[in-house]
Amino acid sequence: MNDIFRKIEKDEFDRLHDLFPDNEQMWLKYRDKRWKEFDQKEIDVYVIEQNHDFIGELSVHYKSRDLASEAVPNQRVYLHTFRLDKKHQGLGLGQKLIQFVLSDLERQGYTEFTVGVDEDNKRAKHIYWKLGFTEAIDKGYGDELDPSDYTLYMRSIPKPGSEQRKRRQG
Repeated sequence: MNDIFRKIEKDEFDRLHDLFPDNEQMWLKYRDKRWKEFDQKEIDVYVIEQNHDFIGELSVHYKSRDLASEAVPNQRVYLHTFRLDKKHQGLGLGQKLIQFVLSDLERQGYTEFTVGVDEDNKRAKHIYWKLGFTEAIDKGYGDELDPSDYTLYMRSIPKPGSEQRKRRQG
């Protein structure tokens, strides 16, 4: 299999339709909301592409939506809307997508990453914990498009040069 991990453009967004779990009316609301966020440069969407089909997606929000702690300009981003086609679950592709996204964001200079996880989703919590999302920093409450409550977890990496500063100060 030839899996391609990449960021998509707004005009490719409709190709995510098959991954969307709800009805057509909800898809249209969701799409309209995301298109506005694309236009305002508030989000990027990364995908796993296989044989020209999108089999996974992960949205990155650069601006907080529900909780002020989700994103901080030029420092912290919020990983949201993580979906993987059921046929491709359990193969490690989701973790590879998250790692790809984190690497790309780190190259851009981001040092903090948040993700909202439903408290009863033990599988997701385990995966995020393995990837360094170990600090619970806030609680969120769902909306019409995603009605579940969640805990906001953060993963941090040292800022470039911060270790040297600590050594000099110590």
